[in-house]
Formats: sequence, C-alpha cells, structure tokens
Amino acid sequence: MGCAAVSGEVIFDEPGHTRLPHDDDEIVDRAAAVQAVAGRPVKLLTYDARQATRARFAGLTVKKLRDDPDPAEEPDWAAQEACKGTGTRARRKERQAALGEQPAEE
Repeated sequence: MGCAAVSGEVIFDEPGHTRLPHDDDEIVDRAAAVQAVAGRPVKLLTYDARQATRARFAGLTVKKLRDDPDPAEEPDWAAQEACKGTGTRARRKERQAALGEQPAEE
C-alpha cells in the first residue's frame, strides 16, 4: 500500500444558498457541486444505503461503509507511518524536533 495524495479545502456555499429539506439530499448536492468546481472525482463515504444511491445517481463515486468492519480492510499502519506529511503541521513538527522542542498537543 503506497502513500496516496489527499487534499482538503473549506468551500463555502454561494451567497443566498438555501439548504434542501432532506439532509442526505443537501450532502449529495454539495458534494456534486464541489466535484464540478474541483474538476476531479469526489468520493462520498457513507453508511447510509439511500444516501449512497442518491450520490451514485448524482454522478459521485461512493464508498458504502459497513457497520462491522472487515479485519482484512484494516490499514497497514506500518506503511502509513512511512508516509510522512508535507503540510504546515508536518513542517512545524520537523522544526520542533530539530530544535529539541516538545510538540504542542493538537
């Protein structure tokens, strides 16, 4: 299992946005809007079968989660540890380690 690139952004609704009456519809609608702006696939993770169906119908990639996780799907934590972050938090921790400082609780 290799290191995968993951990005995160905060995207605000446009001014005047009115929420849809059904929470699942609102979540799917916002994810589809982000996908259109991002220009790449957005994957929706959900335990809810109806929300998964709505999301697929809206053109989203969906990972339907289960209540009882399969032990075979447990991440390879050793491989995850090898994937060091490159963001602001990772660089701050590297600087603190180089100076011998104790990292702040996050």
